[in-house]
Amino acid sequence: MASTADDTKAAFMRNPWTASLLSEPNIICRVPGSRVPKASTEDSLFADVLKTKRTIGSCICYYKRPSETDEKISEVHTLITLGDGMNGHPSILHGGIVASILDEGMGILQSANHERDHMLRVGKGLAQGELPPHGIGSFTAELKVRYLKPVATPGSLVCTARYVKRDGRKEWIYAEIKQHIAHGEDDDEVVVCATAEALFIEPKPSKL
Repeated sequence: MASTADDTKAAFMRNPWTASLLSEPNIICRVPGSRVPKASTEDSLFADVLKTKRTIGSCICYYKRPSETDEKISEVHTLITLGDGMNGHPSILHGGIVASILDEGMGILQSANHERDHMLRVGKGLAQGELPPHGIGSFTAELKVRYLKPVATPGSLVCTARYVKRDGRKEWIYAEIKQHIAHGEDDDEVVVCATAEALFIEPKPSKL
């Protein structure tokens, strides 16, 4: 059995590329809530099944600290270390997992804003508690993925998700996966491996 994963910033500080991303000024860095196992089985894919050294060994997210006047956290970056246990072709991440990471990155963006909205309400005396009340959230209604370059394994990647627009209960989000590719001692590049556009829909409020 693969050893237990470890969601820590230290895992990314050992990699010069991901360490440089985390050195950006005025950022908030934390472990996504979807990496925490829950009795309800919610998030079990990323919190249990894909939480091993051979799958996703480490996962953290970061974003620019919003000001009080910012309407939303507009962009969230998710850093992931990959093992070789999710490959489709030799040393290449399976395309279905690529799509799952893009979808998950979009969900992490939404969760960060859900938590921020709750804390703003707490500050105004309109809510209580350190975390927002549990809710169903939104559902992925459509996910269009473009595969541009193979995602190499083992390795690290960053998935960046940002809002596009909102209309009532519908919300459109864009995401992309990037990797640092070293071709030689003085020859490397950061490539966009995949992009996605998605439509999320919030369920109608319960009448009960």
